Amino acid sequence: MFEFRLRVLDVGEGSFLGIVEGFPEVMVHAWSAGQAEADLVRALDAHLESLLDREATRLQLDDFPTVRVVRLHLARLVA
Repeated sequence: MFEFRLRVLDVGEGSFLGIVEGFPEVMVHAWSAGQAEADLVRALDAHLESLLDREATRLQLDDFPTVRVVRLHLARLVA
């Protein structure tokens, strides 16, 4: 089992930002805290589902003069 920390931040003037700790690519904006929370749960679910996509499993290489970054995108294998 995994635990994810969801944060809904009041950024002023009736504006709320939802983030998931450890997942900078999952972020939402809403006009109410409740809506931000609901949108954040849906966004996290969609992100985790995308990690299970077989077509998304690949190595992505970024070449720079002095830095090489390798990202492994994982997918669940379905028999």
